[in-house]
Amino acid sequence: MEPVREQPLEALVQLLRHTESHLARIADHFDPPPPDKIGTPYVAERLGCTTDWIAVLVRNGDIPASCIVPGTGNGRPWKFYRSLTDQWIEKR
Repeated sequence: MEPVREQPLEALVQLLRHTESHLARIADHFDPPPPDKIGTPYVAERLGCTTDWIAVLVRNGDIPASCIVPGTGNGRPWKFYRSLTDQWIEKR
């Protein structure tokens, strides 16, 4: 019994998908995506203020709690979720 051969077009599509996934991995190695969590320097730069002022904004509730990584602050550096913080800054 002879093995079933794939259609040439289907084989090409599979090869292209395989190549695409490898190229994406190579691209991420040389230009990695930004981190999911960021610190006060990033937020301060985006808002044009100091990192001390960011801590004040957090304590006053001016920065939404959804942007803040749980377990940060209170003697430890504040950490924020990049995507949620960027969305909040854009809406300001």
